[in-house]
Amino acid sequence: MPVKKIEFAELEQALSEAGKSVIDFLAAELGKVYVVTVTRDGCPSCEKFKPRIDKVARVTAEKHGNKVVFVQVHIRYSPGKDQESLRSKSVFGHYFYPTSLILIRTGDRGAIEYYRNVSPAISELRKNIEAALQIATFLKKEQK
Repeated sequence: MPVKKIEFAELEQALSEAGKSVIDFLAAELGKVYVVTVTRDGCPSCEKFKPRIDKVARVTAEKHGNKVVFVQVHIRYSPGKDQESLRSKSVFGHYFYPTSLILIRTGDRGAIEYYRNVSPAISELRKNIEAALQIATFLKKEQK
């Protein structure tokens, strides 16, 4: 499954219409893991990270099908025009780019953040995706 790309401005609009928190909006289904990466224009680390996360998404889809959803939220930025970046920091509570989050939905508390890191090592990200998937699977079984 490819990485779903969302422009931050579009996400802001959808959040406003839905009246939900960003994690409740992005982590919609119980039993799935949501890997969210926040990137920004002009970020060299983001450009290096994007192909690696694309590869992780392909490999993960081969192994787990649609149980893991990858989303890239892209922030528009240019020198002197950092309003969108500042708003994204309020929404996601991050500071650096790229920031990766792993979200899972619980049956009783909504979506939760399982993991967060800035430009994580791919091996660490894979390990945490696998652990989150075990938890998400357990939580889904508990709801039945």
